[in-house]
Amino acid sequence: MANYNYDEESVKAIIKWAETAQLPKEVILSEAERITDPKIYVQTNIYDIKEHYPDPFFNPAIDRLYRLKEFVEGA
Repeated sequence: MANYNYDEESVKAIIKWAETAQLPKEVILSEAERITDPKIYVQTNIYDIKEHYPDPFFNPAIDRLYRLKEFVEGA
């Protein structure tokens, strides 16, 4: 698992990326993670982040955006 940054600037940057990224119609992050509507996926995670940041319990929402970015950018 990658080490992601949870400081305010990094979180703002990943949210901005997610809001402006050209997303595919479907994303398969792993055998168990198939995203059939990436736009809704992004909106849901951004909502959780904006409502609960900096509560570390919600860091998985930030992780999901980082993982989506890695997939989209081919990292």
